[in-house]
Amino acid sequence: MKLKIFCCPECRFRKFGTIAALNIHITKNHNLNYKIFLKNNKPYVKRKTERAQGAYIREVVPSQ
Repeated sequence: MKLKIFCCPECRFRKFGTIAALNIHITKNHNLNYKIFLKNNKPYVKRKTERAQGAYIREVVPSQ
């Protein structure tokens, strides 16, 4: 029997057996920019690096 002890902080009812499964659920379903990991048996939140997004700009035409 697998114990499901890790709970999603966003939906609060979904339980997972591993931290990896919890982080996959957070990333895919809630689109959050952090992941949870354990250090000395305490949970910590680590922010993911955000990637830059390009934006198209219109060409500037001088007025006459």
